[in-house]
Amino acid sequence: MNESKISVRYAKALFSLVKEDNSPDIHKMDMELLLQCIHEIPELQFVIESPVIKPSEKYRLFMASFKETFSPLSISFIKLVLDHRREEYLAGICRHFLTLLKTDQGIRTASLVTATQLDETLRQSIIRLVSRQFGAKVELHETVDKQILGGFILRVDDQQFDASIVSKLNRIKTELINSHS
Repeated sequence: MNESKISVRYAKALFSLVKEDNSPDIHKMDMELLLQCIHEIPELQFVIESPVIKPSEKYRLFMASFKETFSPLSISFIKLVLDHRREEYLAGICRHFLTLLKTDQGIRTASLVTATQLDETLRQSIIRLVSRQFGAKVELHETVDKQILGGFILRVDDQQFDASIVSKLNRIKTELINSHS
């Protein structure tokens, strides 16, 4: 079984439990934190990837790290994953779970790249605009990239609107080259 099938299966199982428990916000925070820790803490990555560390020891380390923060359901779920030796799929499980949760709640993720940091008024205007356009709640992820020079690049799902200065300059350059050929 490949990674995505395993991750999706476990994510769906967790999602079903969370729906029964009627506590999506708590578990959303747990899985976001777990995913962030997996990506940002090399020691946690080592524990997850190590074939030498026993599942019981991995569980003990997870409990020492997350017991005070995570809900009992999240802790039980992590134990289940560790017991079945599927810890290498935890990041994928978290990502798939969060996607299922957002879909269920009607939330669309938008990615906005700008040359400078946005002020709150403009950020809220963009969120309202995207929300109206897609008829959904919007979760906006912002990135500052000075290489786009100005303007912005907005991605929502598989759609992209590129209004960056660098993109416009590249189009003008291409048009000039093509007109002289």
